[in-house]
Amino acid sequence: MERPSFFVDFEASGIAPDSYPIEVAVVSSEFAFNTLIKPARYWTHWSFDAQDMHGLSQDHLREQGDTPGAVARQMNQLFSGQVLCSDSPQDGFWLDVLFEAADLMPTFELKPLEVFVGREAASDIYRLLPTTRHPTELCMTRLL
Repeated sequence: MERPSFFVDFEASGIAPDSYPIEVAVVSSEFAFNTLIKPARYWTHWSFDAQDMHGLSQDHLREQGDTPGAVARQMNQLFSGQVLCSDSPQDGFWLDVLFEAADLMPTFELKPLEVFVGREAASDIYRLLPTTRHPTELCMTRLL
C-alpha cells in the first residue's frame, strides 16, 4: 500500500465559494512547514466566524503572511515529486486557489487520506481526531 510522504492542512478565510487559503501547514514525522498566506488583491471574502476559529486576523495576514506566489514556489521546492495527504476535500480546493493566484502548477500530488487507508479506516481516524486541533499538529503519521 502506498504511504503518504507528508500531511497537509489549510486554514481559510471562510467556507464560501469565494473563500481563500490563509495558512498552510505540512508535516511528516521528521519535518514541519507552516506559513501564513497574504491575501491576493482580489481575495476579498472574510468570515469573522472562521476568524474566531483560527484566530488569525486580516491585518495579521497582511503584515506577517507571504504572497501566494512565494508560498507556492516554496511548496514546489520543498515537496516536488512527493505525495501530500489531506483529511479534507477542501484542502484540494485551497491548494488550487493558492496555485491559481501564483500562476503556477504544483510539482507534487495531494491525495485524500482514504486513498492510503481506505474509507472505513479513514472514518475511524477522523472520529479519533480532536476537533480543536489541526491534523498536521497531531502528525497523523503516528496513526497510520
